[in-house]
Amino acid sequence: MSGASASDFTKWAEHAKTVCLDSLKYIISDCAKARDAMKDWNPEKYNYYSDMGFTYSDELYKRTKGALK
Repeated sequence: MSGASASDFTKWAEHAKTVCLDSLKYIISDCAKARDAMKDWNPEKYNYYSDMGFTYSDELYKRTKGALK
């Protein structure tokens, strides 16, 4: 199954660095809703939104992990 391209990951990672925590949380939630809407209907888009959500979640983790130290 195909998902996002390498350029998609790069674009999302760069964008994720520029948004506030509330925006990150909103984007992650929106990706989860889009992913779930594609389940059993469009596997390629399901993977795409999963990849997108993971990329933004990774940035959120990086920011909050530092806050826990």
